[in-house]
Amino acid sequence: MSDRDRRADGGAASADDALEVHDSGESLEEALAEEERTAILAAEEKLRSAERDLAELKDRHVRKLAELENIRKRTEREKREHFRTALMDLARDFLPILDNLERAMAHASAEERKSHFGQGIGLIRRQLMDLWKRHGLEEVETNVPFDPNRHEAVATEATNEVPPNTILDVMQRGYVLQDRLVRPAVVKVSVRERETPGENGDPHS
Repeated sequence: MSDRDRRADGGAASADDALEVHDSGESLEEALAEEERTAILAAEEKLRSAERDLAELKDRHVRKLAELENIRKRTEREKREHFRTALMDLARDFLPILDNLERAMAHASAEERKSHFGQGIGLIRRQLMDLWKRHGLEEVETNVPFDPNRHEAVATEATNEVPPNTILDVMQRGYVLQDRLVRPAVVKVSVRERETPGENGDPHS
């Protein structure tokens, strides 16, 4: 085969192998615009996805902050409760000492109470009570009608001179600590004449 024939065959083969290009009829501007719209839609979807992720992270952050705040408040409550319980136990151990101090003062003569020693004992008692008052210890009120929740009646006296349920005498002072009863006041209570005292320290039971 001559060179001319080979060139002719090669040219024919090249023509057969050529790619066919179809004209869609779409202009370059339209193609670019379509590509731009596709890119914008993809970017907007990514933005929405990022916004959802950010909202989720914010929500988780807020929940964690709320959880930490609840833990902090619960810990503070538990600390206060533990402290108050320990203080209640200490107060119960302290009150018998205070009772003995007051009994000693009650049995002292007027001259002994006016002496330097007696005044010193009185000063110590006031300092102790001031210390406890700063922690919320207060005496149970007894210038009120008998209250079984704060008073313990161990004696009664039949009389018509005062209304029933009147506290006539305080045999042992009671105390509350931060509105919690440490020890009830031990009292004598009036009842109507011929009225039988109740059980469990309640003259009306």
